[in-house]
Amino acid sequence: MNRTKSQFTGCILGLGLLLAAGQSAHALQASWDVPFTPSAWTRGTTPGSLYAEWNVFNDNLSPTPAGVQDTTPEVANFGGGTYNVAETTGGSFLTSGNNIYSPFNATQFQFTVGNAASGSGDVYLHIASLGNFNTTLQQAFTNFTLNGIAGTYQELFREVTSITPPGAPPSDSYEIEALVSWLGVTHAPSFVLGFDAIGPHASLDQLSLDVGPVAPVPLPAAAYFMATGLVGLWTMARRKKASRLSS
Repeated sequence: MNRTKSQFTGCILGLGLLLAAGQSAHALQASWDVPFTPSAWTRGTTPGSLYAEWNVFNDNLSPTPAGVQDTTPEVANFGGGTYNVAETTGGSFLTSGNNIYSPFNATQFQFTVGNAASGSGDVYLHIASLGNFNTTLQQAFTNFTLNGIAGTYQELFREVTSITPPGAPPSDSYEIEALVSWLGVTHAPSFVLGFDAIGPHASLDQLSLDVGPVAPVPLPAAAYFMATGLVGLWTMARRKKASRLSS
């Protein structure tokens, strides 16, 4: 029992040293390397839009039997939404850098959003992770869903860090930033996003959520030229008719 406790304590202390040591000059914990802002609406202004962001996590419902739960986005909370980012395996904890982490199993997250506008909308989840990374899947977190609908994953940033978390297999540690999107989805006033780590030693570093109206679909070039041509023909017909009437 003492040996197990000693190993666990050593793992926690080692992880604290990892996060306290920091990353390279380009990769910074709790700071976005590739900022994201939705282009179809204005945060905090467009009616029906939501914006919430976590650069560090807290356990607002501690102690809980289901791991870490954070209900208070500390950077921004526009639109009056309610939020609960919950790690549901029960085996995670907050690191010294306020990441959500487990050295023993793959963390699983259920992100509940309430008081959202009903109807169709676009949803963007911006996520940053530190640690374990699956080079086959090219992801640190996976299985992104919104009410069971799979999201579209796009990696925005990747950098190898110099220190591997204690207890992890001998390999490189990564800082990853990604954007997951659901475009034109129909959701109720409350909905649930889910995502999972690919294994132990993948910590959740940052998270932001944007919800807004469906982005307008650009008019295809062919349709634009056709519409322009029809307007031109209508204008010519009007001129000819006016000319006949005046002669």
